[in-house]
Amino acid sequence: MTLQTRTLLMVTFLLVGAVLATATVLTWTARQSLLAQTEADGVVIARLLARSAMFAEQVPRDVEDAVGEQMLVEATIAAHLVAIAEAAGLTPDEISAHLRDITAHSVLEEFWITDETGHAYLRNQQEIPFTFSPDPQEQPQAHVFWPLLTGERSAVVQEARQREVDTQIFKYAAVAGIDKPRIVQVGYQALFLDQLRQQVGLARLVDELVKGGNIIAINVVDSNFVTLAYSADPGLEASMEIGEADQSRLQTVVSQGRTESYTDGPILKVMAPIADTQGQVTGATVVYLPTEHVQMALRRELQLAAAVAAVVLVAGLLTSAILSRRVTEPVARLTAAAAAVEAEAFEPESLADVTTRADELGQLARVFVRMAHEVQAREERLKQQVQALRIEIDEARKAEQVAEITETEYFQRLRVLAAKLRKRTKGRQR
Repeated sequence: MTLQTRTLLMVTFLLVGAVLATATVLTWTARQSLLAQTEADGVVIARLLARSAMFAEQVPRDVEDAVGEQMLVEATIAAHLVAIAEAAGLTPDEISAHLRDITAHSVLEEFWITDETGHAYLRNQQEIPFTFSPDPQEQPQAHVFWPLLTGERSAVVQEARQREVDTQIFKYAAVAGIDKPRIVQVGYQALFLDQLRQQVGLARLVDELVKGGNIIAINVVDSNFVTLAYSADPGLEASMEIGEADQSRLQTVVSQGRTESYTDGPILKVMAPIADTQGQVTGATVVYLPTEHVQMALRRELQLAAAVAAVVLVAGLLTSAILSRRVTEPVARLTAAAAAVEAEAFEPESLADVTTRADELGQLARVFVRMAHEVQAREERLKQQVQALRIEIDEARKAEQVAEITETEYFQRLRVLAAKLRKRTKGRQR
């Protein structure tokens, strides 16, 4: 594997690792941030709902109390008018006719005015005869007004409830007689109170919050975990009954008066206590928030991170390829030049463009060329020295060989014979 390939692979692995690590950290951070924001929003909603639930339940009661006080005013006026009418000599039929005219032209629906025995002889509904009784078993609803006849009480306001004569829900208020012991009672059908509760009560508040789309379910319970109001998105498979795990958490919320939240699969549940005006915890709200938007946001973040990672990776690979080529190509040329020096075939022109670089590789190439020149010059000198040494060695070998020949016994005999021959030759010449 070449240096360029190894460099490219190393840079690629480092770049991929850095991109993946960065994307992972950013995704995890985004998820935690989104969940924390969702939880914070849920806590705010749950606490606001808890406060609103107290007022939503209190408003209808306050309205009913105000209506009761107004009904006492109406009953008192009716008591005075009846006393005046009877003092003026009007018959019961004439008085009842006036009562029917009043109910026909006002929102007041019923008058029940009795004699000393509790019999309602003056009334706008002539078809319903009625006599009050002190027996709660006989009259669970109407017996509370009997003390007005005995003088034990001067006024009674009763909460809306079912009456004895039929199954309708009515609200009644009554005062004692002005001129004699009697019960002067006025009544309203409680339908308007039910409408009021539907319009400003807890049930509508819960429904409206769920319809907003940011909340998938709301459950409002009392301190015994009995559901007071519940609303859920139609697509949510959830029950209004509180499960055992949620009851354990709600017990902590109610007993300690603090808010709790936790993730249950794709749902974030936030529980907040409901306190009355005295600060006593009377129940709790459970708000179910979707975490789908968190998952969608995470998917978007992942897609964006993948796109950015791909761009960075491609750009990094191209850059690393260019850089690795810019770095490794001069190294390869220097390696080839070193091999050429070894083969005594180095050409300085092969590193001409590398020596012009201003970086470390250029400096290395310049030093290499200079050293290559020095090596070539040194080798040339060495060759000359070797050649001269070879000549000297050859002459020495010749001298040694001559010496070896002249020092032999055979050569000495030849010298002696040669000397004799020369002497003989000289003697003949004389």
